[in-house]
Amino acid sequence: MTGKGAGFLRAACTAVIAAVALPGGANEAGERACPRGSTSYEVRSGDSLWSIAHGHDCTVDELRAANDISGDRIVAGDTLCVPRSAGDAESGGESHPRTDRPESAPGDSSRPSPPDDVDTTTLPALLRERGFDEPSGGFLGYVAEFVFDEDREQIVRRRRFDYGGTSVQVTGWNPASTVKLFAATAALLRMRELGFDPDATITYHGSGDDHAFTLRELVEAAIGPSDNIAYDYLTVFSGFDYLHGEFLVEAHGFERTALRVAYARSEWTAFGFDDFFRTSPAMTVSEDDRVLERPEEHGATEVECSQAACTTLLELGETLRRIVFQEKLPAAESLGLHADDLELLRGLLGSTRSRGEEAVKLLRPFFGDGARIYHKAGYASEWFTDDVLIDDPGLDRAWLIVLAGNPGRSALDEAARLVGELISAGAFDPTPS
Repeated sequence: MTGKGAGFLRAACTAVIAAVALPGGANEAGERACPRGSTSYEVRSGDSLWSIAHGHDCTVDELRAANDISGDRIVAGDTLCVPRSAGDAESGGESHPRTDRPESAPGDSSRPSPPDDVDTTTLPALLRERGFDEPSGGFLGYVAEFVFDEDREQIVRRRRFDYGGTSVQVTGWNPASTVKLFAATAALLRMRELGFDPDATITYHGSGDDHAFTLRELVEAAIGPSDNIAYDYLTVFSGFDYLHGEFLVEAHGFERTALRVAYARSEWTAFGFDDFFRTSPAMTVSEDDRVLERPEEHGATEVECSQAACTTLLELGETLRRIVFQEKLPAAESLGLHADDLELLRGLLGSTRSRGEEAVKLLRPFFGDGARIYHKAGYASEWFTDDVLIDDPGLDRAWLIVLAGNPGRSALDEAARLVGELISAGAFDPTPS
């Protein structure tokens, strides 16, 4: 890895920060309220000023100034005041995307209708029966059951449940880091199409230093610690036209998903890159003695999205289903991922992470010890979203649970617990005639 971009992987994956006192009285930050225009952040083991600033779309100098810090060392457990910029996310969801360039946008904010086989009444009725108190800032929900044949080699039946039509809602909520799964999957497919594997190195040519990473490093950083800059690199590697013209298409289950604007925009543009994903910088792909030069690209594909990123719960869930169960699906539903790339994604999605585990921790007790849980969470603008697939090899079925709630990281706690109870109690099973 070379250039300015190399630091994000070290900060996200390997940094170990010594526990020493902060200068300027910053140890007392947790005892005072942060001023208006900033938000509080509790320092975790492994954090650095760089990684905290990076994850909140501000600069290290802004972070130092907000906390009267002159050095670089911080203490796990302290609270910092983080100045708000374009987003306030765990993973950099865009709160106020720019709209100074023409993009096609939805004609209105009305919610489209879910597919005919999606039940929009059972889930809200079951939750209400158990006293569900919808989060004050909003709630979206989607649950699907997949039944296997006797050998668990194919999915033979599915049933889908939606919280009042919200599984296809595009506007009015923030998917945040959940969309990084789209970027990682598309980049893996694109790399194979170019004749390379994930260990190939991509060198991005910005206005200053070159930035070089293997594709594997970028995928691991985007799905694991949920790094924003890694997401940006993945998205521009695929290219706007490939992403929206070949991957995010109806044949793959996508009708409303689009990725438009970079996360952590201030850092991204400081590298000399355009904050709109329509422009991909020049780059070099190399592996062993093979080299491919790719010139700067400007995408022309039209998308119906006026946010930094647009998607729906249903399309998030479909992507996770097609990754986890690719071998069990009809050819027409397969994403066609290479076996090694499936292993990479499944390993990352099935790992336990330091954040974003709130809903999963509440769902886990309702399933067997052998259950495998795959998920990708996201948090931005007070919206917490989790895309979860639970597969217990001892059962003849698996469950997909995609929820979004506002405000805060605890917004899904009640819904996750109740959905777990409903599944465990067989409440979704058809009533015998």
